[in-house]
Amino acid sequence: MLTSQKLKRSQSIPHHQSLPSASTASPSPAKGVLKRRSTGCLPSRRISTSSNKSIAFNISTPTSSPYQHKAWRPPGFYEIPNVLGSDCFLKPTDPITVYALRQSNPQKNISKRPWLPAGINIDIPKLPPLDRPKNTFERQLTKCLPKSICVSTLDPNNKYGNIVNGAVVGAKHRYKHCKLAIKRCKLDSDPDYRSAIIRELKIMASGHVNLIRLREVSIWRDDVWMVMDLQQCSVFAVLCQRGLPEEHTLYVAREILKALVFLHSKGYIHRDIKCENLLVGWHGEIKLADFGLATRISRRNRERLGTSKWMAPEVIREFVYNEKIDLWSLGITIIEMMDRVPPHYQMKNERQLFASILNEPSPTFNFGYPTVYMRGLVAWLLDDNPESRPSAKDVTQEIQSHIDSKLLRASDASGFAKFVTYVMPSHG
Repeated sequence: MLTSQKLKRSQSIPHHQSLPSASTASPSPAKGVLKRRSTGCLPSRRISTSSNKSIAFNISTPTSSPYQHKAWRPPGFYEIPNVLGSDCFLKPTDPITVYALRQSNPQKNISKRPWLPAGINIDIPKLPPLDRPKNTFERQLTKCLPKSICVSTLDPNNKYGNIVNGAVVGAKHRYKHCKLAIKRCKLDSDPDYRSAIIRELKIMASGHVNLIRLREVSIWRDDVWMVMDLQQCSVFAVLCQRGLPEEHTLYVAREILKALVFLHSKGYIHRDIKCENLLVGWHGEIKLADFGLATRISRRNRERLGTSKWMAPEVIREFVYNEKIDLWSLGITIIEMMDRVPPHYQMKNERQLFASILNEPSPTFNFGYPTVYMRGLVAWLLDDNPESRPSAKDVTQEIQSHIDSKLLRASDASGFAKFVTYVMPSHG
């Protein structure tokens, strides 16, 4: 009953009086009462009544707002207004005059009088040669070595790789694809040490068939790189496998005597003849190497230099000696090749070793079985008196006469190469 009365009452109220218009001003709220949230940001909505009639609320901003047609721009965007207008600048009334350049006359600037330099001398000095400065050591090497030997100052690591100092190792050229042996030495400021290096390089550059051949020299920073031909092995490496028979020993001795004859004729002493410094080529050839202790015959040599067990008595006594000390070392080397060890090889004390060399008779073979003529040759080489000791040329002639008389038998390069291949198959 109550519900039907409320429905009739609501139907009797006209629609324009049912709800207040949105345009009518709302009364100001009383003091202390919370304000109603603004509806300016809310979209227009429709409220449906029970009689299926909707009333629209337009809550948008009034159309008379001055900012309605303005484009929104983010903060910080500025435009410079054109306050002066489009006709604020003066326009040229006269036509623009184009000026042409003056025609050039090159003959006008040429003087009829020749140019003379300032000063008393009217001759124009020549320019200095375009040559990089060389240090003293490089200049000495270029002067001593033949022109076929290249003296380079570029980095040799680019061609050969890193090489340990003081070692002789095999390397492969990165551009020529050939195998070489490289010896790297520190370049000391001592003038005697530098002279010894120049002497060693000069001997290797001589080009003798029985001397190790020098290919190239590189001076890089404080190092000297000596590039040489790579050989198969040393005689000492062969002795580590087995001793040499007499015919191969005699062949090696003859080849070394040829190198000593050449060295002594050029005025040099080797001072370090031993099997470690005798190199074997790929075809059985013999090369003498390591000229670091070489010296001139003309100077007064009294230094005790060399390897202890191969030293001559006059070197141990520090007397003045000559090239005959190389013949004593050759005699010890012949014993080493057949016995596989040098005389007094068990002595470690250097003082006892020197006392045995000076006081005992000349050494001879202990383990080998040479012929009588080979024993006589070694006894001739190991003469205590350097004056009666033969020269390299005399020994060469004596050996050749014994071979011609068939008292001694010597092999050749091919036979020795076959022997080395048999003994050391890894080097074949």
